Amino acid sequence: MSQPCAITPCNRTSRALCHCCQQNVCIIHLNEHNDMLNSRLNPLIETVNTLNSRIRATDIQKTLNNYCRKLEQWRLESHQKIEQFFEQKCQEINQLVVEKINEEQEEINKIQSNMNELIRDQQVTREDIYQLTSTIDRLEREITNLEENFIEIHISPLILENNLINIRGINEEEYDLSMLSSAYKIINLPEGSYGAMASNDRYLLIHQAPNICLVDRDLTIFKRIRWNYGLIYDICWSTTLNRFIVIDEKNIFLMDENTMAFEKVKTIEKRKWLSCTCSDKFLFLSTDEWGSTITKIHLTSSKKFGQQWQSPVVCQKEEYIDIITYNNKKLAMIIRNTSDKTIRIELRTSDKLDRIWSLPLDIVWNPNKPFYCCPFIGEGWLVSDYETGRLLHITKGGKVKSIVAYNTIPYCLSLFGVNILAVSTKDGINFHELNHKKTYTIFVL
Repeated sequence: MSQPCAITPCNRTSRALCHCCQQNVCIIHLNEHNDMLNSRLNPLIETVNTLNSRIRATDIQKTLNNYCRKLEQWRLESHQKIEQFFEQKCQEINQLVVEKINEEQEEINKIQSNMNELIRDQQVTREDIYQLTSTIDRLEREITNLEENFIEIHISPLILENNLINIRGINEEEYDLSMLSSAYKIINLPEGSYGAMASNDRYLLIHQAPNICLVDRDLTIFKRIRWNYGLIYDICWSTTLNRFIVIDEKNIFLMDENTMAFEKVKTIEKRKWLSCTCSDKFLFLSTDEWGSTITKIHLTSSKKFGQQWQSPVVCQKEEYIDIITYNNKKLAMIIRNTSDKTIRIELRTSDKLDRIWSLPLDIVWNPNKPFYCCPFIGEGWLVSDYETGRLLHITKGGKVKSIVAYNTIPYCLSLFGVNILAVSTKDGINFHELNHKKTYTIFVL
C-alpha cells in the first residue's frame, strides 16, 4: 500500500526512501534532498580548489630559504667559534714560543756576562772552558729544538655527531601535552637554590646552591662556580654577546660559558629588573613593579638604551608583568591584574610591541610568586601553573591546546635543544623527552 510523503504538508504519494533522512518522500522532495546535498558539496569543492591553487603557487625556493635561514645562522656562528678557537690556540703557541725565546735569551745574556768577566779578569781556567762549552752545547741543542720541534701539536678531527642538528617536520595540532614522558633525569637542588635557568646550544645554566652550574647535553654538571651575589630573578642567553645574562635583585651580569667569569654591566640604568630575554640584536628587560616597564637595549651598540614601553602601553598601573620571553620575532608575557585578580598571557611583536593576541588564563591569582612560560612546539608556548601544579600548552594562535597535571610544583621552564624540556621544581630540575606523534627527522652530518 502506498504511503504519503513524510514531508509536511506535502500530500503527494511517496516514491522512494531517502537514505539521508531515512524517510519515505515523493519524487519532488527526493530531488530537493539530492540538490541540498549537492549544494553542500560545492563549498567543499571550492575550498579544495583554493588549497590546490595555494599549494601549486607555493614558492618552494622561498619556503626553503625561510627554513634554511636558521641553518645559515648556525653555519656562521660555527665558523666564528672555529675562528675564535683557532686564534686562541695560536695565542697559546705564541706565548709558549715567546716564553722559551726569552728564557734562552736570558741564558745567553748570562753566558756573555760570564765570558766578559773572565776576559776582564784574565783568570780563565780549564774548568771554566769546560763548563762554558757544556753550557753552550746545551743551549745550541735547545735553540735547535725550538726552531724545529719545540712544540708538539695533537689535533683531534672535528667530529659532527648525528644528532648535532635534528630537522623535524612537526604538525602543531598533532602534539598533545599528555604525551609528556616521565622525568628520565633529575638534578637535585638543595635548599636555597633559585629556579631560574636558561640554555644555549651546548649548556643549560642553573643555580644549585651555593653554585651556579653548566649542565651539558648528557645532563651532567660540566662546570660550576660559586655564586656570591643576590637572589637570581631570571637568566637568558645572548647569541650576539655569546654570553649568559643573569639578573639578580640589584644587578645585571654577563657570564662567559668558557671561563664562567662574571662581568657586572655598568652601562645600563640601575633599576629593579625582574625578567630578561634576548633576540638576535636586542636585550629586553622588564621591571619589578606594578605598572611594569619593558626596555629594549641594542646589544651591538655598546648596550645603549633603545626604546621603552611604559604603562598603560604594555600593562595598566594595577598590573604586573611576571615574565617576558622571546621567540621568532615575538614577545610573550604573563600579566597579573591586582584589581580583578586575573592572569593572562599576551603575544606581541618584538619590534613595536604591538599586541597580536591576549588570552585569559584559568590560574589562581597569587601576588607573591611570578608565573613562567617558555617557547614550545610549533611556535606555541608552555606555561607553568605552580598554584595548582599544572602545565598549559598555548598554541601560536593564542588558544589553550591542552592542560595536564604535573607530578610536583613546576616553577621555571626551559627547552634544552629540540627534544628536552627542563622543569625546575622545589626539590630539583626534571628533564623530560619530548616525543611527537608525527615527526620526520633528518640527521645532518
